Amino acid sequence: MTSIINFDRFMMGFTLGSHILIVTLTIGISVVMSVIEFLGIYLKDKGYEVIARRLSRALAIFFAIGTASGTVLAIELFSLWPNFMVLVGKIDILPFYYEVFAFFLESISLVLYIYYWDYFKNRYQHWLLSVLVAAGTLLSAVFITMVNAWMNTPAGFNLSEYRLNGTVADVNPLAAMFSPSSWIEIGHVVPATLAAGSFALLAYFAINYLRSKTDIARSIYMKSIRVAAIVGLIAIGIAGLTGDESMRMLYSLQPLKYAAIELNFHSSTDAAEKLGGIVINGVPQYYIAVPGLQEFIMFLSFNAHQAVPYLTEFPKSQWPPLFIHLTFDTMVGGGALVGLFALLLFIRIIFRKDISGKFYLYSMIISGILLEIVYDSGWVTDEVGRQPYIIYNNIMTVASAANTSPSVLPLGIGIIIFYCIAVPFTFYFSAKVLGNVSIEKEIERVGDVK
Repeated sequence: MTSIINFDRFMMGFTLGSHILIVTLTIGISVVMSVIEFLGIYLKDKGYEVIARRLSRALAIFFAIGTASGTVLAIELFSLWPNFMVLVGKIDILPFYYEVFAFFLESISLVLYIYYWDYFKNRYQHWLLSVLVAAGTLLSAVFITMVNAWMNTPAGFNLSEYRLNGTVADVNPLAAMFSPSSWIEIGHVVPATLAAGSFALLAYFAINYLRSKTDIARSIYMKSIRVAAIVGLIAIGIAGLTGDESMRMLYSLQPLKYAAIELNFHSSTDAAEKLGGIVINGVPQYYIAVPGLQEFIMFLSFNAHQAVPYLTEFPKSQWPPLFIHLTFDTMVGGGALVGLFALLLFIRIIFRKDISGKFYLYSMIISGILLEIVYDSGWVTDEVGRQPYIIYNNIMTVASAANTSPSVLPLGIGIIIFYCIAVPFTFYFSAKVLGNVSIEKEIERVGDVK
């Protein structure tokens, strides 16, 4: 039974990690595409329209595969975690309903946006469709994040009654939807998703700039680089600010997860911040300790003299895997590096400095890859840090939520095979479609380009 539960865990983590790659690109493309088309209309620059058209074709592919992936995930949730879905259906089903309407908004707007591009005499009316597409993708992320927030800080029903006898009572769907961590998670997860997608696009633009053979093509890709860099900087800046608030939320609402992330084994009133390190035989080793830094980050003072949560005040059976300390460090450290690079790009763009050197272009490519790793590390920290619970605060463990029937194994293997094919295919087919027509030929088609 334990092996089946662990397989369920692995499969859910694998499929979510794969799905996330598609989601980040979908959100990043939709927002950057909308900004680029607006600039093309406002500046009367056909070069922006060329890029917006290319991005719309890529978005159609990512949207289609993302829809299939989302359907597979829904099947997986009902198949692997039936008891969890029963409880969600009784208490916190509203975000799933609203996510369906967000999907409709995105899908209908995207069809109109792509297939009726040249039917709008007023170009701003066509651009408004791209705003609706972006709104649909972002709202989908908002509603799914609300469900995750409820899993971290359950609300909207009588928790004591449920813990005592398993009875669901005093249900308030709106209170469940807007759980205590809801707005904090939305403020962190949604901008982080946009940042990951924007930097992935930045990498794409940088690669194509390096491959371009004409000055006009390089000019268009450089314009796109500037847009993606600025969108990415704004998004990662918001994610960084709200990330700090997220840690304060963990301190008060999920103290065990906080203690595991910080590797706090014992009580301390002047806690050091541990950078790196691993746990060997129950002892953290090979880390760099910065005295008082954890205290300062949490309380904005080196003299707060307030105790931080520590692991040994909780039963060891409730501890999450302590490697989340490293995934958290990866998220914070990698995100900070990319954020500083984005700030450097922004400063050079504002002061009209050149960013076409190989250092900047290759750094853009590396940043696009790194931020996907950072984003996945954040999700691993959040989800694994909640173990052994699927719904925190002693409501439901993963073991009690799981389908322990051996019949799930063939389904799971099939889903893993699906993602092993779908994700590489999505990126390969998108590159193939975008590469079928050179940007030079597309420029000739639209006319004058500044």
